[in-house]
Amino acid sequence: MTPRERVLATASRLFYREGIRAVGVDRIAAEANVSKMTLYRHFPTKDDLVVAVLEARDEPAQAMLGAATATGTARDRLLGGFTLLETWFTSRGFRGCPFMNASLELADPGHPARAVAERHKTATSDQFRVLAHDAGIADPNSLADQLAILFDGAIAQAQMRDSRLVARAAVAAATTLVDAALARR
Repeated sequence: MTPRERVLATASRLFYREGIRAVGVDRIAAEANVSKMTLYRHFPTKDDLVVAVLEARDEPAQAMLGAATATGTARDRLLGGFTLLETWFTSRGFRGCPFMNASLELADPGHPARAVAERHKTATSDQFRVLAHDAGIADPNSLADQLAILFDGAIAQAQMRDSRLVARAAVAAATTLVDAALARR
């Protein structure tokens, strides 16, 4: 693994586990086994590092959602993302969505990491929108917005409540929304 990759992996792990503001670049450099000079050569500011961490997480997260929604009936595809939630919520070290966490932690709406988080959440909503359109839903935008809000709400709730219960409730609510939309097409 290159020094840049070690810094990214270390920052990603620490930011997710402890929070962006709680982790300093000195610690990241030490745990990545690189000098601060090396860290700053690759990431001139901590903000640049935060952006890079989120950008590195984006494609795998979108690919996982894409894979979960790629097969089956239109109904199966629309619900596919929700079937992943319980496994994710109960995984070791689950601490919510890194994009939501970054947006909440970085209060400045102009922070460059917030733009990355917004693009990620828009892409997630867009995936639901395409699935709804492909299923022939009369109002795919409305269903996509509802599913995206439900998806993100479940992620937030899973950090505060019984995560299995939250995941199952999200699947049940998504099923109600999808079935109602499919009945109206």
